[in-house]
Amino acid sequence: MADGRRTVLVTGATSGIGREAARQLARLGAHVVLGVRDPDRGEEVAREIRGSGGSAEVLPIDLASFESVRRAASRFAETHASLDVLVNNAGVAVRQRELTADGHERTWQTTFLGGYLLTRLLLPALRRGSRPRVVNVSSDAHPTGRIDWNDLELEHGYGGYQAYANSKLAQILFTRELARREPWLSVAALHPGAIATRIWREVPLIPLRMMILAVLWIIGGRIHNAARGADPVVRLASDPALDGVTGRYFKRFRETSPSKAAQDDATAARLWDYAERETGLAG
Repeated sequence: MADGRRTVLVTGATSGIGREAARQLARLGAHVVLGVRDPDRGEEVAREIRGSGGSAEVLPIDLASFESVRRAASRFAETHASLDVLVNNAGVAVRQRELTADGHERTWQTTFLGGYLLTRLLLPALRRGSRPRVVNVSSDAHPTGRIDWNDLELEHGYGGYQAYANSKLAQILFTRELARREPWLSVAALHPGAIATRIWREVPLIPLRMMILAVLWIIGGRIHNAARGADPVVRLASDPALDGVTGRYFKRFRETSPSKAAQDDATAARLWDYAERETGLAG
């Protein structure tokens, strides 16, 4: 930004952690780009931020569509010379298996492949940024995830929670490989805590929602609201003490080790190559 503000792009910014993180980052002086599926709801958040003296704009993007991600990245490049921080927060959880227009399982594409493509397309803008960072909002559900090369997208035996856990494991492996390939970039993944947000809105049965939240409480500690969940995201996006810290996993404010599967460098490299092919970036 010409006025010297740091530019931060937050996906999934109309509700939950994304919305609260955008608010907090704007209060810290950042110009916040709200990456949203619903531009009207995005404008509501942007008006709220501007009404409080902050700086915000809306960038329409649907992570479940590669075409939408490409349009959004192109639009961003046309209007911004650089990007300082990318927060990959958007995600979804569904009860039944659904395919996107690109032919991928919806949770897998929204949470992993879409974020991978967006990050890759924005690397030139990040390279021009000041102390550039990528923050991937993952989950401590990832230890129950698995990368099964014979059934990556759960064509057999689909379960909504398993799809969610798999996508979060893939996100952490992506974090690891991105840090290895782009050492100039600070990239981190984190579990923001067990958060009561709208990500489970498409799981319609109340008992099933309660079961999922109970599992998240067991593995992640007590359930926080979205504002508390945003706090560690904002720290990773803004704390100068974390300059140069890369390839790490955080459980709220504490750096910790992810699961053994999430530390598998061979799988991380293979997953990168797979995502590069599936998103059309290879060759």
